[in-house]
Amino acid sequence: MNRWLRTIIQGDMFYLIAFGLLTPIFALFLIDRIPNASLLTVGIAEAIFLMTLAILRPFTQLSSQSDTKGFRTQYLLWFGSALIVLAPFLYLLSRDMLDIYVIQMIYGIGVAFCEPAWSRLVSQTCAISPTKYNEPYYTTGTLAAAGLAAMGGFIAQEQGIPALLIYVGATLFCAAIIMILIYNRIGLKTHKQQLW
Repeated sequence: MNRWLRTIIQGDMFYLIAFGLLTPIFALFLIDRIPNASLLTVGIAEAIFLMTLAILRPFTQLSSQSDTKGFRTQYLLWFGSALIVLAPFLYLLSRDMLDIYVIQMIYGIGVAFCEPAWSRLVSQTCAISPTKYNEPYYTTGTLAAAGLAAMGGFIAQEQGIPALLIYVGATLFCAAIIMILIYNRIGLKTHKQQLW
């Protein structure tokens, strides 16, 4: 596996780590902190995220396919990354389920805007420097996320959910910086890319 594809996967693993930390306590966070929150409203919040992602995904992918030089996709990545990083901190400011629904929509928009850049990076890396797909990297990342789910529960119990959300936001920020820097290096067709 070449250097850039490995770095892309490592950046992707930061997102897995962040989601692994947050997943086990998200429902508890809502029920404990938000008035009138219930398992039904938690399910609706998750559905809003997935529906937003599903509705926007075809348009962002189509926009990226017609973006020959990659600049439009880069702007989507910047904006989407900012929204993803912002989401955990917005949870701290939420007061009711309407706030949560809006944040879930913002989060879905962020993911939908970032996906074309992630796909473009992997496809261009493989096209420029053909490499055998290395499944163990994703397997390791998934196992790490599973372990971090337990750690997320521990942090929430010992230090509180606000502290966990700050950790998640910091992790997402690191992931966003990695992906933006990599995209700026190999996602734009402004010069000859060299993959080592």
